[in-house]
Amino acid sequence: MKRIACYAALTAVSLFPCLPALAQDYSGHTLVVGTWGGDIERLLREHVAGPLEAKTGAKVEFLLGGSGDRMSKMVAERNNPTMDVTFQNIYEAPAALKEGLVVAPDAALVPTAADVWAGMNDGCYAMSLVGLGIAYSKALFPEAPEWADLWKAEFKGKMAYAPYPSSEGDGMLAVAARIAGVDEHDPDAAFAKLAELGAPVLSYSSLDEVFTLMDAGEIAAAPMISGYVLSNLGNYEGIGFVFPKDPGPVLVRDMVCQVANSPEPELAKMFIDLALSVETQTAYAKELNFGPTNSKVELTEEEAARVINTPEEVKSLLQLDWSYIIEQRSDWTDRWNKQILGQ
Repeated sequence: MKRIACYAALTAVSLFPCLPALAQDYSGHTLVVGTWGGDIERLLREHVAGPLEAKTGAKVEFLLGGSGDRMSKMVAERNNPTMDVTFQNIYEAPAALKEGLVVAPDAALVPTAADVWAGMNDGCYAMSLVGLGIAYSKALFPEAPEWADLWKAEFKGKMAYAPYPSSEGDGMLAVAARIAGVDEHDPDAAFAKLAELGAPVLSYSSLDEVFTLMDAGEIAAAPMISGYVLSNLGNYEGIGFVFPKDPGPVLVRDMVCQVANSPEPELAKMFIDLALSVETQTAYAKELNFGPTNSKVELTEEEAARVINTPEEVKSLLQLDWSYIIEQRSDWTDRWNKQILGQ
């Protein structure tokens, strides 16, 4: 009933999506949003910040960087936060809620949250769905590889990894553990199995950096998150990407959070409501190849084939014990540097 009343009221004033606290003029106010740069920032400016500024008179300021930096910022500013909205990873959102750093997701405050697939608003609001798969050199892999194929002798010392700690590194350790017949709770087996691949050719800091070498056949493969890879493959004919089946790709989910006790809570709720809207979620799928979390998004068959798009597809993914992994991060960083990088 609240949703019906909300939309009925809007009909009289505008066609703008249903947002909390519409009537107030926010001229002179600034909403601070922490997120990643590149295409994500561009899309959020176009589909969320721009419409919000036009409707409310407020300004939206983006703080760009990694999610770890944003977690540190929330902890440091616990009693006097300067950031209103933050984008975090699947494993950071529950921890942030447990620490009282963010506001618990609530569809009564952010109406479009009711349209998110059931069970996905864990700690914060579920923003997008992606999976960790394999980017590979077509010259070295005539057919799309399974995870186990990476352990063939001819590919030893020809991998590339994102710097650790990272979702990619944790996911690859979990895959290595399963290849060894255990799971991420047996780090000795995981690190030993991953070390069999040899030291990587490259610890990359940008996709262009690793794709150039992979396109030339100097790198055989790299575990990568689907959306970023698929959005860039058009520039590299010699690179493929696959979601392996045994085990399946590792689920990675980006979350959007309202920072607790932030200066602009009403604007924060409006921003998140727009971020979860059908329009923004559709743009995420079409422009970034990130799976939408809004159940009302409709994609063509071709578009749907490029993203993780339904709860059934999510169930097919490898879901890790992120709480356990995060507790091991400090120790695993040392082990990664010594056992995987050989430093």
